Amino acid sequence: MTRRSLSWILGVVLCTAPLAAATLSDAASRAFDEHAARARQSFIAAAQRPIADNPAARATLRDSGSVITPGTGDGIVDVPGALFHHWTGAIFIPGVTLDQVLVISRGSAAYPDIFHPVQRAVVLSQQGEMFRVQFRMKESAGGLSATLDMTSTIQYGRPDATHAYVISAADEIREVKDAGRPTERQLPAGRDSGYLWRAGSLTRFVADDGGVYMAMETLGLSRPYPPLLGWIIEPIARRIGRRSVGASMEEFRRAVLARYP
Repeated sequence: MTRRSLSWILGVVLCTAPLAAATLSDAASRAFDEHAARARQSFIAAAQRPIADNPAARATLRDSGSVITPGTGDGIVDVPGALFHHWTGAIFIPGVTLDQVLVISRGSAAYPDIFHPVQRAVVLSQQGEMFRVQFRMKESAGGLSATLDMTSTIQYGRPDATHAYVISAADEIREVKDAGRPTERQLPAGRDSGYLWRAGSLTRFVADDGGVYMAMETLGLSRPYPPLLGWIIEPIARRIGRRSVGASMEEFRRAVLARYP
């Protein structure tokens, strides 16, 4: 899930970050780990709860398409030497089963045809319901572009017949310079442009009401805003974040419905 739900962070930072190199600090890395651990604890506690906990909330999802909210604070939180990005979203996929949704979710090889930032997806290994997958992602905004190679560990779980979850964590993120050229090279992890240093996602599916509800959380760490410009950039970044998370979920829903009309 990381590969499709975090591309918006690239777009936010591409619009705002200068091209000078940045360095991931130990303090920023620890802050991400602490925020991510709290998010995972809450996620696991809610793994078998309804995604929409009352009839009105379920009706809103079915009627409006998706609901996007900040996961922590206002969605983008200052941490030492970095920004922590955390958004949550929910969507309803009508007329399909949980098994059908999981087929699309597990089909990493097809992601370049589903999610526009994903250029390549290669399954490196599989042990039961745990996968290691390498993704090449490219995003462009504000006249700039970034290409990243991200290797993620993805764990699937199926507590019962109507509930499933996916926990994804990026093991390594490397910015690629001169992608696709003879001079292509990977920059050292954590010593690059700072578009995306750390990433993870938490997704759960609940079969109900003649379809499948999907709830997703995205977690990311990027370089901070340029000095003195944060007050201008923050509102723009949050609007981009909301739109992009919703677009990613909609891409997934379209792929499911195209396969199982």
